[in-house]
Amino acid sequence: MALSAVQFHEIQEILSDRRFSAEREALEKEKEVLDNVPGYAALDEELRRLSLSAIVKAQEGDSGAIAALRPSIRKIRDRKEEALKRMGYALFDLEPHYTCSLCKDTGVYEGRKCQCFMKLQGELLYKQSKMGEILERENFSRFQLERFDNIERLSQTGNKTVREYMKEIRDYFYAYAMNYPENKGNFIFTGGTGTGKTFFLHCIAKALLERGVSVLYFTADGLFQYFSKLMREGVEDEYITEADVLLLDDLGTEFSNSFTASRFFNLLNQRILSRKTMIISTNLNFKDLRELYSDRVVSRMMSDYEIIPLYGRDQRLG
Repeated sequence: MALSAVQFHEIQEILSDRRFSAEREALEKEKEVLDNVPGYAALDEELRRLSLSAIVKAQEGDSGAIAALRPSIRKIRDRKEEALKRMGYALFDLEPHYTCSLCKDTGVYEGRKCQCFMKLQGELLYKQSKMGEILERENFSRFQLERFDNIERLSQTGNKTVREYMKEIRDYFYAYAMNYPENKGNFIFTGGTGTGKTFFLHCIAKALLERGVSVLYFTADGLFQYFSKLMREGVEDEYITEADVLLLDDLGTEFSNSFTASRFFNLLNQRILSRKTMIISTNLNFKDLRELYSDRVVSRMMSDYEIIPLYGRDQRLG
């Protein structure tokens, strides 16, 4: 979701602190090296002098000045590296070790919000919503298999009990989350009320967030209301399309119109084309979904999503 000015500033402060810390540590390491590596300071000064000389000559019109000095500069760098190695250091030690190697903790990579910015955005939005509290209660570590029937065997589950079947689903999605993004795919959880669809979404969200994946969760009603809000304000929100994983709960319970339905199809399409994961839950079958949305929406789901049907009684009834 779109960030407020305050939230954006909070993320920028986090990134600034990371950048300052990495660069300060690099300067402290450089001072340590200058104090402890014999001859390093003189080599450093000579390298600076040669580099400056090449720049001045180039500015004065000598187009070959920089190329001519490269062999000398390379020799001094090699001598610096040898001096460091003798004292147990490496050139890598003198570089700022940024938290994000892509954007160097600026939050921008190749002209767009970096992955690290998206991750911080997701964490901040979860922290400031009720989802943080929910995910502490509903996650893979709190998954209670004993709640599911272990007597009756169902033909729909391949002659497994609901408990055996749910264990397979739980183990599959735990491994999926632990190996993301090597494991990728879009999924739709289907089934009656209280069969565990929302719980699975929360489990997946918690596991992915802990691994640093940018995750966004919406109820269907919340997403479609958000579409309407964006339309009224005349703005776009790239986080919906750019977040690594988008979780959409209770599809089919929202109020929809031609505009929001079109936006929903565009969202499905954009995320498929950009290979961004989307996981949906719904109480409805595809016949019901086709009556709510266009054929192209349902066709997109059927061709690009793996269906995960859930069975059993309503767990919320105890």
